[in-house]
Amino acid sequence: MKNRIAAGAAACLLAVSAVAETEQEKKDHDELRALLKIFTQAFNSRQIAPLEPYLHKNFAVTMVNQDVVTKPGEITAYLDKQFEGPGALLRDVKIRPEADILTEFYEGRIGVNRGSSTDTYVLKDGRTFTLKTRWSGAAIYEDGKWKVLTAHIGLNPIENPIIDAVEALRWIWGGVGAALGLLLGVLGTLLARRRKA
Repeated sequence: MKNRIAAGAAACLLAVSAVAETEQEKKDHDELRALLKIFTQAFNSRQIAPLEPYLHKNFAVTMVNQDVVTKPGEITAYLDKQFEGPGALLRDVKIRPEADILTEFYEGRIGVNRGSSTDTYVLKDGRTFTLKTRWSGAAIYEDGKWKVLTAHIGLNPIENPIIDAVEALRWIWGGVGAALGLLLGVLGTLLARRRKA
């Protein structure tokens, strides 16, 4: 009888423990979704200050062009270069990341996730492109909140509408150059014949 009571009590404790873990994981997932939203809003608005408290002191983010940033000021400098720097091609970028899976937790302190993003790029000349990117990231629970530890963003360099547009533009300019060269050659020949006559 005592064994049955002990077994029943143990089963109850395990059930309560499992529910408590599930509730904690749900809370963690909600906080991580909020962190992804903060990251997205900071990037889309180019206002990094609201994100800074959620960056681990040793964070590293590999941006879509494979530049690596490890300090909040480097994120700001990266964005300034892309939108305002000499030769900047971008007028605006909006990202819409979504997770593929629920975050996987390790030791209750590290969360790892991956997903995709539909990103809209507006170039200075007004052309708009939609790119599909992939991302992976890790967050760490520290000082009572989840913080970005690492993130890596990448895109397919083969199936890339921006590269396709640049390639098409190169063909157009090549054709224009060839036509101008032909036109100048014909005009030059006509002028040379006229001078001889």
